[in-house]
Amino acid sequence: MRKTAILLGTVAAVLAIASCGSSTPAAPTAAAAPGAAKITITDAFGPVELAAPATRVVSLEWTYTEELLALGVAPVGVADMGVYNDWVTAGPRVAETTLDVGTRQEPNLETIASLKPDLIVGAADRFTSNLQSLKDIAPVLAFRWNDPAKPQLTTMRESFLALAEAVGKDAKASEVLAGLDATMASAKTKLSTVGKTFALAYPAGGAGAATVTVFAKPSLASQILEAAGMTNGWTGTADGDGLSTVGVEALTGLPADVNFLYVSPAGDDTFVKLADNKVWTGLPFVQAAHTYLLDPTPWFYGGPLSAEQLLTQTVATLVK
Repeated sequence: MRKTAILLGTVAAVLAIASCGSSTPAAPTAAAAPGAAKITITDAFGPVELAAPATRVVSLEWTYTEELLALGVAPVGVADMGVYNDWVTAGPRVAETTLDVGTRQEPNLETIASLKPDLIVGAADRFTSNLQSLKDIAPVLAFRWNDPAKPQLTTMRESFLALAEAVGKDAKASEVLAGLDATMASAKTKLSTVGKTFALAYPAGGAGAATVTVFAKPSLASQILEAAGMTNGWTGTADGDGLSTVGVEALTGLPADVNFLYVSPAGDDTFVKLADNKVWTGLPFVQAAHTYLLDPTPWFYGGPLSAEQLLTQTVATLVK
């Protein structure tokens, strides 16, 4: 899915790989109230039926952990829980009582089964080998965030609403999305007073290395900023996640008046360390001091609250 955690500069996220134990008998799903209609959600693999809104949810992807917390639902288990609060800085925090269920790549099936969940949610492209084993434990919702047939911003909204339906939080979802829309409208007004062309990047080759990853137009982060009236000045070829990893020399193709937004390891600003790189220092936007560090780093692959954070930080950085 999404570059495991965007490993910025020299930061190496070495996550312990939990062993996948053999699956245990499935926990009973939530019983529907007499006469209650079943809930059917369509995910990346087809319809998923729930007898009632889920109350014991295990999240195997940070996007959906963030979204559950935004909906007021505390997941009983979270993958890579130990570093979630470090990387996803928007919204409520994961409670200390929540159980870590292994990594997002290799969740521990025995630990998940022990929690007796009535729903497991995660990213479709991580379920290539364990989908049936997870379904043996509880119903599984698998979302595909980078569906090439849809803009990523549309996909984020749709999956958020589908997850809200699965946990019986439709009204809360509408409230959260209304908050995002209000923040977006406010940002659009405020950003209209500054240069609208932007590029958004992070270091790809270590502190001081002359390689960067740039968010292209298909990326969620780009679409969030463009929805606020900005224009992505980067026109390079993107991968399936909407990213372009290039040498600094490629940045010469950016417009001279671009606002270059970036993130970098705390206390080890990669772009500052490029001070001896003549290509970097010769870029018009560098010479004009139009490079801007976003801190704390937004989670660029999150839900509505991370989207709001990106907008708020961009306004605070550019509008003086």
